[in-house]
Amino acid sequence: VDEERNFYFLEMNTRLQVEHPVTEWVTGIDLVEEQLRIAAGEQLRWKQEDIRLEGHAIEVRIYAEDPSSGFLPSTGTIRFLREPSGPGIRCDSGIYSGCAVEPYYDPLLSKLIVWGRDRGEALRRLRRALQEYQIFGVETTIPFFLRLVEHPAFQKGDLSTHFLQEHGEDLMNGTVEADEAFIGALVSVWAQARARQKTTAETDHYTHTSNWKRLGREWMLRGI
Repeated sequence: VDEERNFYFLEMNTRLQVEHPVTEWVTGIDLVEEQLRIAAGEQLRWKQEDIRLEGHAIEVRIYAEDPSSGFLPSTGTIRFLREPSGPGIRCDSGIYSGCAVEPYYDPLLSKLIVWGRDRGEALRRLRRALQEYQIFGVETTIPFFLRLVEHPAFQKGDLSTHFLQEHGEDLMNGTVEADEAFIGALVSVWAQARARQKTTAETDHYTHTSNWKRLGREWMLRGI
């Protein structure tokens, strides 16, 4: 953008971006549905003047990365997973307990998106959602984001592309204390491990199969 606020594009990706849930939250429009309608030959149902923005939305990408090691990818098997939920919380996820995180693909595990009537409420919901989010088996960016939402500069919205360079020491060296949710998750991991020891190998395999695979098998049995 130049001094006269003329915009020039070096690149345009004519597809939905990873951050599209933020737009969906504040506009109330399902962008994926609209794309499918257009692909089916329908007309776009919205004009620019129809769009109304409401509230504040924030998205964080939950990666299988270790922030303390320069965000190097982390691989392994997800032994336990508990995703957050509640008002103003959205979790777009493709993982499940028992799935393998391999080194051959992008380390993105899920996207956590929150909405609030203003930035303050969105930040409070983000903090709670991150505290509830439990992934065991691989390192993730969840602890990093917990420190980020507590940082005064981030809370004030004093942001730039140099944020990590300016505040990296505070964000990388901080610690996140274990709370009741963390302890409860550890107990759940232990209980699940004990329960799996009492099941057959076939049942155990079915337990760790994704919902999509289960549904596909049911469709095949029904001849769909």
